[in-house]
Amino acid sequence: MTLLTTHNPIRPLPEATAAELMRTFIDQDTDALLVGACLALLAQRVPEAHELAAFAEALGEVAVPFPPVPGTALDTCGTGGDGAATANLSTLAALLLAHLGVPVVKHGNRAATSVCGSADLLEALGYDLARGSAELAGDLDRHRFAFLFAPAYHPLLGRLREIRRRLGIPTIFNLLGPLLNPAAPPLQLLGVAREELAAPMAGALARRGTLRRAFVVHGKDAEGKGLDEASIEGPTTVLEVRDGSVAAPAVLVPRDLGLAQPPRHALRIKDRAEALAVARGLHAGAGHADFRPAVADAVALQAGLGLLLHRGEGLAQLPAAWGEARQALERGFSLPFPGPGEVRS
Repeated sequence: MTLLTTHNPIRPLPEATAAELMRTFIDQDTDALLVGACLALLAQRVPEAHELAAFAEALGEVAVPFPPVPGTALDTCGTGGDGAATANLSTLAALLLAHLGVPVVKHGNRAATSVCGSADLLEALGYDLARGSAELAGDLDRHRFAFLFAPAYHPLLGRLREIRRRLGIPTIFNLLGPLLNPAAPPLQLLGVAREELAAPMAGALARRGTLRRAFVVHGKDAEGKGLDEASIEGPTTVLEVRDGSVAAPAVLVPRDLGLAQPPRHALRIKDRAEALAVARGLHAGAGHADFRPAVADAVALQAGLGLLLHRGEGLAQLPAAWGEARQALERGFSLPFPGPGEVRS
């Protein structure tokens, strides 16, 4: 209570204060009105890297732990909040990467502001969200894919759900999701919806001692609106994080990959049923009625960036990595988990 009344969160907070503030947020005894007021104040400015890192570290202290993962394990995720209503590009890229031999430990949740969240899509494809950590570690070893359902690993965040819903605005928690993977994978592809967030998110990743390399990406659609994905419609800014430092931004342009401008709204979906149909179309390959070439291009772009991280390659190799991923989608790919009714090994 004292912390909330003696510090104004609209000003940058020292790391120790930020961590203590987050512990206060998740304390069951903290008044919900005060938490809401602080979240509203924090939402009025762009957070700094050290604040994001401190918030994430405080939440990590109370998260359910996950067993150690391979040194090449990767997460693909975004902050959400771009309002673009696109297909689940990061999730589909994660599935494709696992098919291509990359161990993927993805952290995600159900939809909050999007049409279909990563957990919603995977569940519809037959993934069991209730699997425990030991089972998931086995999945990662055998199938190169594990999905860590956020509520199972961050139970104390449950009390904030209603506070955030009543506020009706994006809060700091919309940014923290990609920083809270309890497996702490050493590789990460992280998309941000707002360009001004790319640098602080990259800086927060750079402070994570377990991270070896990451790409933080911010794309623009054909109308210049921000996307929390690499874009096939407009330029994408990429910040590379490696061994605790952030490189100068690079810009990707679709034509450099030989990509033509896709039809307007080619990546959009209207509901979860369409999201599932698009996913099944990609899974089945180019001969399927629901296969969408533009979605395949976009998924291959995210997967191509993931391949570069996995292989330790630079952005100059992206055209080849994109082509490899795109060819795999043409053929269709196997899901890295059994579908409904199938027996797990």
